[in-house]
Amino acid sequence: MKQSGVSSISMKACSSQSANFVFVQYSSSKCKELENALKWASGTQSNMLRGDPFVRGGRPGLVSGLSFLELDNPAGNQKRYSSWARSVPDLPTVIKQKLTPLYELVKEVPCAAVKRLYLRRALEEYLDETDPCHCRPCQNGGLAAVEGTTCQCHCKPYTFGAACEYGVLVGDEAGKVDGGWSCWSSWSPCVDGRRTRRRECNNPPPSGGGESCIGEPSESRQCGEEDEELKNLRLLEPHCFPLPSGPTEFCPPPPALDNGFVQNEDTTFPVGKNIVYTCREGYSLVGDPVARCGDDLQWLTGERHCQRIVCVLPTLTDGIQSHPQKPSYAVGDKVTFSCSRGMSLEGPSTFICGSSLKWSPEIKDVRCVHRDGPVTQAVPRCQPWEKVKNSRCVCKMPYECRSSLGVCARDEKNQRILPLTVCKVHALQCQGKNFSLMGSESCAPPASAKKACGACPLWEKCDAQSSACECREASECQEEGSTVCVDVDGSKRTMTECQAGVLMCRGQSVSVTSIEPCEGGPQ
Repeated sequence: MKQSGVSSISMKACSSQSANFVFVQYSSSKCKELENALKWASGTQSNMLRGDPFVRGGRPGLVSGLSFLELDNPAGNQKRYSSWARSVPDLPTVIKQKLTPLYELVKEVPCAAVKRLYLRRALEEYLDETDPCHCRPCQNGGLAAVEGTTCQCHCKPYTFGAACEYGVLVGDEAGKVDGGWSCWSSWSPCVDGRRTRRRECNNPPPSGGGESCIGEPSESRQCGEEDEELKNLRLLEPHCFPLPSGPTEFCPPPPALDNGFVQNEDTTFPVGKNIVYTCREGYSLVGDPVARCGDDLQWLTGERHCQRIVCVLPTLTDGIQSHPQKPSYAVGDKVTFSCSRGMSLEGPSTFICGSSLKWSPEIKDVRCVHRDGPVTQAVPRCQPWEKVKNSRCVCKMPYECRSSLGVCARDEKNQRILPLTVCKVHALQCQGKNFSLMGSESCAPPASAKKACGACPLWEKCDAQSSACECREASECQEEGSTVCVDVDGSKRTMTECQAGVLMCRGQSVSVTSIEPCEGGPQ
């Protein structure tokens, strides 16, 4: 075009709509020169000029229509161009790329805004951890980079080594060291609603005419900006956040209950937690047993109190002793008073717990006084479940029982079936407890094992040669034990514990049916 003497200004003027040349009619002499130049450049004298269209996007069929110009048909040229231009939005082509952060790709998925925020924070944290600022500077202008978890140096030409320490730079780069940024400092405390962090161009500092660091040495942001963003997301999309892992508000310890306590009491009481009160032994709860920790962190409770349902002995003085000794006594229980040796009791000795929870007769004016002279008392003969105390027989504790036949017995108070012995059942009944004998299949008594000499039961004796216990003969029973009713091979018989134990020891089927002698049965 320059060789033909057509300037760029003339080309622009003739190709515009106002010049009426390419897309409309024309009449300018300059445009005539442009026409001739175009024909000369295309190597044809025809009014149809062909070439390659340098366009991007649009429908391919319409792009091919831009490969020629009809100099005598401006309207057709304009129509083909307009058709192509209208198709570009349907089939666009990127002509200038722009980098976008990876987290911006999170779109059109549930909780996209929350996921973008977390991904952005994770990427920022990752980039901070893998930034080359954590590496020592490379020598000879080498570029530091983090690969995996290791710092690497990328060396310039004619240099090499782990830190590019070998070789020399050539040309214009000889002696130059470009500056590198240090890592960002921690965020400063908030000042006037903003906080700041800084970095320095000293990793390495520029020298020898090298370039300084590119970028800002400081950065600031509004205080609480990230927290505010997360707070807004919690408000707008609460379903995208997990529920709290546990309660955060608690009531103080529950109020105390006289003569009572809280069942399964915990150390913390979150809002909405229920607790249940109960009374200690000898008392019954009157009122609502349940209390609840309210939303105002106060206990929601009704009226309740523990009412005494047993008799309690007053404090005994002057050497008065009670039998049986218990912390409380149910209605109908009896208690007997006695005095220590050398003293005698004045007043009633037996008292009953009445339905009004008072003792009958009333416990008053009962005391122990010294006797006028010493009186020699014979040692009483006690039952196997009793022991001598103050010259009289008193109930043994179950653990004081010696060897005795094993039985299964039911505590009528709580309906529990326990493996006991004849002596222990007698001792418990002696103390006022109510136990009933059950079949041997009702419980699992401890397995009997061979015992060493010194621990033989009533129905066994010590064998001097083997130093072990062996079965006695029935005639060898020295301590008889209690008289009981037993079932021997289907027949009820009354015999002592020693006699029954001898039969069991020798392999006969023997079971205790009563801890008392048989009624009207064979002896």
